[in-house]
Amino acid sequence: MKYADKQILIIEDQRPFLLLLRGLLNAMGATSVVTKSSAEQGLSLCRKQKYDIIICDLHLGADKKNGFELIEELRIRKLIKPSAIFLIISADSARPIVLGSIERRPDDYLIKPFSQAQLKSRLARSWQKRQFLQPVYAAVFEEEWDKAIDNAEQLAAQTSPYQRTCEQLLVELYWEVGDAQKALQVLKPYEDNKQVMWAQIALGKTYLKLEQPENALEIAQAVLQKNRFSPDAHDIMAEAHDKLNHGPEAELAIQQAIKLSPYSLPRHFAACYIGWHNRNFVLTAESSKAIWELSKHTVHQSVSNWCGYVRSMLDAAEHTEDRRTKNRYQQEALLALQRGKLEDVLVRHRDTFDVDIYEQVMSARVNALDGKMLDAKRQLAASQQAILDKFDNYPLDFAPDSLKVMYDIGEYDDLLPLKKLMELNEADLDPSSLELMRREELSASEKQANYQQFNRQGIDLYQQGQYEKAREAFMLAQSFAPVNTGVALNLLQCLIKILDKSDKPEAEHIKECRRIYKLIENMPLKLQHQEKLEALQADLFNYIG
Repeated sequence: MKYADKQILIIEDQRPFLLLLRGLLNAMGATSVVTKSSAEQGLSLCRKQKYDIIICDLHLGADKKNGFELIEELRIRKLIKPSAIFLIISADSARPIVLGSIERRPDDYLIKPFSQAQLKSRLARSWQKRQFLQPVYAAVFEEEWDKAIDNAEQLAAQTSPYQRTCEQLLVELYWEVGDAQKALQVLKPYEDNKQVMWAQIALGKTYLKLEQPENALEIAQAVLQKNRFSPDAHDIMAEAHDKLNHGPEAELAIQQAIKLSPYSLPRHFAACYIGWHNRNFVLTAESSKAIWELSKHTVHQSVSNWCGYVRSMLDAAEHTEDRRTKNRYQQEALLALQRGKLEDVLVRHRDTFDVDIYEQVMSARVNALDGKMLDAKRQLAASQQAILDKFDNYPLDFAPDSLKVMYDIGEYDDLLPLKKLMELNEADLDPSSLELMRREELSASEKQANYQQFNRQGIDLYQQGQYEKAREAFMLAQSFAPVNTGVALNLLQCLIKILDKSDKPEAEHIKECRRIYKLIENMPLKLQHQEKLEALQADLFNYIG
């Protein structure tokens, strides 16, 4: 392999080793070697120039982008040529670190210290393999999946040291286009060959895609008998058990996978799904926090991941019966909200997101959780007005938790526009938001139906002049939506009619008017509600002073 015509980038934060590494490459014939001390600098450089070889240290400083986060971003943003090789080097040989790096698929992973001979051998081997597979990688780079499949099939048919790698790529390409049956055909010859681990793992994943969890489970168990440290096998077991509604087994398997390899975002998202399916909100909270921590310095950074983390804390608080545990999760959510004001990711998105407004929404959730429905309603109303004042279009990140509070306090009419907004933008919603919407709609459906039934019944009776019966219906509706503005005004209007028709107004009715008026007084109201209240006030004040 000739190094004189290769453009090489070294990213290493320890200057002595950086100089040593550059010296080794120069001695191997490299003439164009650029060095940088951080992933951010390397990323900036790759936006301007494409390199043939990138050698990057894994650890590049506390709270900074690391080596495997860099390779992931370069590939997703297409800032690295499909023909280029990426080598991760590290002095850290701990299993979770090594597995986390390998899951990002660098061309090689080299443990420090290493000799010039080792470096030369690894680079040559990686280069030869990458160039042989270049037709496949080039088509994948352009997202030409059919072409990539054709190229992989042609290379797999050749006699070469890379035949199994070609088959592995072919299987993954069939997954990409949604043809798991063809992936299974590629893997069938390995079905009885338990020694080929990648094929067994691929078989397990393919059976899951084919909705055959029993077969996937059998494969995973066989793999773990040979290698109990395989996080992929535990992943397969977790998903298979979840599909078979084996909740505890699914939770145990995904927790074991995370313990072995905790730096995988897909693995933590899988844990969230399993937690939601089995109402294990502690598991979901732990993985939601990990998703935020793992993503905030990566190409996957997003406001939604932070919102999902805060949201998961309150979900855990809501679904525990232990008061101390509930308080702990509430406090963690409130602390996360305070820390969020200093998070770079959130500050950079100030045009589409506001931490202070989100804090108002979540404070409303906390009050609803504590049974302080009137306080929840006031804070929610203030937050919604702040959103309207600041943004031209309602930001999706505020919608799930605002919707949740509306369900909690029974403002079923107000939530309809938000629900429609989320349904129209479902493709852009993160899994946490989709799950919250699904869960709340399911749990509140009966309450909402009862509220709507009795409120409609009350309106019909009121229009017929049957005010006492209408009052009973509105009170039943209010029992399902205690601070709902619409039904409160309906009930107030009905009580005034009853009082007007009485020769001697009953103290109970006047007391009820005062209670209802307190629900509405000083509350931001929609125009139609404000007009209705103003029309009632003169008669109302005659009775309550």
